Amino acid sequence: MQAATKDIPDVKHKIKDFEIPEPINMESPFTYDELFFSVTDPKSTITYANDVFVRISKYEPQEVIGQLHKLIRHPEMPRSVFKIFWDLLKSNRPVAAYVKNMAKDGTFYWVMALAFPCDGGYLSIRLKPGSDLFRKVENIYRDTLAFEKEQEKLTDKKKALHASEEFLIEKLNEEGFSDYHQFMWSALQTEMTFREDQLKTIGDSVQSECSNKDLTELKELLTSVVASLDSLKEIHETLMEHSGYLISLARSIMLLSLNAQVGSSKLTQNDLSLSVVAEKMGEQSFDGEEKLREMQNNVHGLSELIGEISFDTISAKLQVEMTINFLEELAGGSKNNDHALITSDDSIRILYSSFMPGIQNVIDHIGELPVYLRKLMSGVKAVERFLLVLKFIHITGKVEVARMDEEANSFSTTFQELIREVNAAEKRLNILSNLIETHQSTGKQYLRFRDRLNRAGHQIRNSTDSAAVEEKFES
Repeated sequence: MQAATKDIPDVKHKIKDFEIPEPINMESPFTYDELFFSVTDPKSTITYANDVFVRISKYEPQEVIGQLHKLIRHPEMPRSVFKIFWDLLKSNRPVAAYVKNMAKDGTFYWVMALAFPCDGGYLSIRLKPGSDLFRKVENIYRDTLAFEKEQEKLTDKKKALHASEEFLIEKLNEEGFSDYHQFMWSALQTEMTFREDQLKTIGDSVQSECSNKDLTELKELLTSVVASLDSLKEIHETLMEHSGYLISLARSIMLLSLNAQVGSSKLTQNDLSLSVVAEKMGEQSFDGEEKLREMQNNVHGLSELIGEISFDTISAKLQVEMTINFLEELAGGSKNNDHALITSDDSIRILYSSFMPGIQNVIDHIGELPVYLRKLMSGVKAVERFLLVLKFIHITGKVEVARMDEEANSFSTTFQELIREVNAAEKRLNILSNLIETHQSTGKQYLRFRDRLNRAGHQIRNSTDSAAVEEKFES
């Protein structure tokens, strides 16, 4: 359903009509408990902005509504960040990014911006960042902007933008992120954890009262799920630490088996037993590579799943909290509705319709978590059996080498390298096995969360407290 637009008084509709402020090194302050949002059309024209958005931007409501979002863009932001941001949004995917904005008086304010496709355009929610990762990103943006400006002197803007994007991703790679997607969900979780810690120190003074009991209970449930995400992050980080090793092990075993088979081809008829050992080693290397690759695929699958659960859970939590805050704004007599291009009811509906699919995604993905943990444990057991066979091959090979002359020296070296690889692999597998066993309870905990989220979502869908919810699910 498309949001209804309203007739509004004549306002300045072009950015060029505004006097561009001179950036000053002073912050436009807001607090960690504050969230703000805006709704835009597909071309990024602001159709609704809540009170906090207007206050921090220092524009009048009538100046903000109907303007492109770049009205508040800070000149110290790399263009490549916005390219990544809009590439994801236009592919109908949610996106998160650190963004430095500029208020009307030239002051700045950093946000962690979270944007989602919605009916008639996009919804964007912002929170205040403050983690150590945020400080690193400030420096990365500074370096990326400088690189971008240099590239613009050397080539056209399109090529410079592409080069800047590659430069930014390389900088994120250096910080341990495989791509922007991994950085995005990790950064969002980091900032959410930091924010929750800050809210605890602030205490009850910022606790809001919401008349909608269902929303309040859902927010509290999502807060519990968010608090548990550190256990998933531990799983992710450990898995990624050992993921690359699985394939390197497969390659090493394959190379050692090839060396053994090449060496065996030079042996005499009297040493055929060693040729059989080399042949057996070759057969096992192919079988082992298949097991290791399957295990690596499951590692990457679980890591991606953890990222999706984290991103969707935090997104839903922020969306629910933003909905509660906005309802309180309206109850307190918000004045911004007079200038908005869509009604406050449409804004409420957009907020509701943003978090309900996200919660369903969390419910669906949580159900996959125990499945992946079981797959990984099966993979560990399969690789352990493979390593036992290699140990037997090593022992047999040593026995055969011991009765041979100097021609077997190369085989001796091969079997020594083989047992070193096996011993190193066993240590890695023990770490993974212990990790999976430790977090079997985590899988069960998330299944309980899934059941509770199912009930909470069902309650929201059937709630008669909000006409916006009824309209959404009757249409």
